[in-house]
Amino acid sequence: MDKQQAVDELLAAHADMERLSEDLAEARERRRIAAQRLVELGARQTWIAAQLGVTPQAVDSFLKYRARKSI
Repeated sequence: MDKQQAVDELLAAHADMERLSEDLAEARERRRIAAQRLVELGARQTWIAAQLGVTPQAVDSFLKYRARKSI
């Protein structure tokens, strides 16, 4: 691999990282909205956590993210 190929690979990887970061941010927001809807429908955070295979603390954290972000 020469220098230009390495630069090209660096640029491609960087573009992928930017795209994936945007996709991840959108997925996190969709998860937050869906979980909030479930809470409004009476679901407990422990039940939501079990559906996702995460801890209730993780659910609490992403549900409160927006409130923390706006502070």
